[in-house]
Amino acid sequence: MTVRNRPSTLYTRRGATSLWRIVVDSIRKDITRGTYKPGERLPTETELAAIFGVHRNTVRRAFAVLKERDYVRIEQGRGTFVKERIVHSRLGPRTRLTATLRDLHRVGERRFIGSARVRADKDLARDLHLSQGHFARRVDTLMAVDGIAVLVASSYFPLPRFEGIETFIQETGSFSEAWKTFGVLDYRRFETRISAGLLSQADSSLLDLPRRQPVIILTNINVDAEGIPIMVSRNRLAPQYQELVIRYTE
Repeated sequence: MTVRNRPSTLYTRRGATSLWRIVVDSIRKDITRGTYKPGERLPTETELAAIFGVHRNTVRRAFAVLKERDYVRIEQGRGTFVKERIVHSRLGPRTRLTATLRDLHRVGERRFIGSARVRADKDLARDLHLSQGHFARRVDTLMAVDGIAVLVASSYFPLPRFEGIETFIQETGSFSEAWKTFGVLDYRRFETRISAGLLSQADSSLLDLPRRQPVIILTNINVDAEGIPIMVSRNRLAPQYQELVIRYTE
């Protein structure tokens, strides 16, 4: 961990302001400016006490305040980390993660990873209304929010209806725009299944998470205006960045 330079003492700057407040304000500004990134471990209490020229108890109180204000999370035995910015993902028939991010003024980017022509197993054939062994197009993508990978998805499209769709997804970065090329102007979410699982080695590398960490798995089925399945997506979500919101209406 690289320790950022600080004045050797804060006492000359104290005035009527408590030292812990100065430490809080300094660390908060570093987090806001991006000096410390989401998920990054901050220097220890001892290191920061030396940097600021204060007692460890002053830093401890500053950490407690930063935790109360949702700037950091404290893990017993591991340290204090910059709290990740949570994406509140609303689950509904027409909700889109990209639209949610746009509403929150956050930058979302879908990155194309790869594609393959695969045979549908029993579960995929059922969800896409195909016969088992029928071909589908798998498209693998990664969703980044504010430059941080938060989701890896494998999306399956029935063939031959969507032959070549991977090219349009790679070019536009949008499923909606790709579907329009095939005459699908509107669609809705038919079903979402929520489960948990462990990451593969590839997903672990893409999300920068340890394989032993559980992740949220969302299986979504999208259908066209006639109710015909057009995509099944199996999404692996980094849990520290996501909060799923289900709102019930009468």
